[in-house]
Amino acid sequence: MAKENVDIIICGGGCSSMLLLFNLQRYPKFKTLKILVIEKEIQNQQKTWCFWHKGNHPLQHLITSSWNNIRFAAEHFITTQEIQPYIYSSIKGEDFYHYFVNQFIPQFPNIKIIRDEVLSIEKTSTHLSKVICKHHAYISSTVYSSIIENKFHEAPIFLWQHFKGWHIKTEENIFDENIMTIMDFSNCLPNSFDFVYILPYSSNEALIEVTAFSSETWDDSVYLKQLNKYISNKLNGAKYQIETNEQGRIPMAYYNHTALGKAGEILIGSAAGKIKASSGYGFEKMQIDAARLASNYFTPKLSKQSGPKRFKFYDKLLLKIILEKPEEAVSIFGKLFKKIPIPMVLKFLYEETNLYEEALIFKKLPAIPFLKQIFK
Repeated sequence: MAKENVDIIICGGGCSSMLLLFNLQRYPKFKTLKILVIEKEIQNQQKTWCFWHKGNHPLQHLITSSWNNIRFAAEHFITTQEIQPYIYSSIKGEDFYHYFVNQFIPQFPNIKIIRDEVLSIEKTSTHLSKVICKHHAYISSTVYSSIIENKFHEAPIFLWQHFKGWHIKTEENIFDENIMTIMDFSNCLPNSFDFVYILPYSSNEALIEVTAFSSETWDDSVYLKQLNKYISNKLNGAKYQIETNEQGRIPMAYYNHTALGKAGEILIGSAAGKIKASSGYGFEKMQIDAARLASNYFTPKLSKQSGPKRFKFYDKLLLKIILEKPEEAVSIFGKLFKKIPIPMVLKFLYEETNLYEEALIFKKLPAIPFLKQIFK
């Protein structure tokens, strides 16, 4: 098998890999590096990444829409709040990959996209690793990988965040384009943790998405039933046409992620645990981690990969409740958004709160479901 030596190999061509390239190119020496991105298939572009941030974002030019107000709804409770100092933004997958494939990467002749399947990564010496693919082998001193280990799916607590959404255009102006809906549980199925998520792009255009957390994904008919039910009951049966649709699933697990793989490769994205286990948000965590990794490559600092370990414990408790008692989890989220200001909820979900703030949050939540999980 032929071998090729390069400076950097990135295994996987998804979101985390593109964010890593974006942050590496900020350094002058980037153009002198020979870089390979190995990906066996074209990425699914029918998705939307959402995140909250302060001020202008490094990828501001790709942001489709932003909102300063968030709405949360449960069966007997609705609140809409300003979220300063945060801004809630979305990037369409189609725009993201179009930019990187057709504009960003063509600027750099030193980046090469390889359509191949990574079979294994091996350590060949103290400073070199070999990436063995189906058709070729590559050697580099630095390997990044977004490939998830098989045993991740065997984690003791594992479920899917799965979703189906429609980008619809209505005949009448029915949306407030200044307010996005982060969770609406009023359409929730019995004994289920599912909600509707709405991104209004204009007064008559929005992404309406049904999202559920469960050990198994749904049959397509269930998503369709929930979408139709919501539009009929909550949007007064508005007449609409579907512009595009998106569907997918995100693995959510209590798992001991590591910074390095077995062959010393640097893990990124989902493989590095950059998807928040209890919420499914990951874009901003991946962007921040990509900036850290790029800095470490050019000016090695060995900076930490993750925040305090207590957040993994919080995720574990909540995931177990969602898995075993989904109706209790729905109640917990209702109380969380009813009693805690939404900006503080967002800060907590980004793992930026301190112990005092977290104590105030948990003080206002029902203790029994959490205590049951702790003392099981």
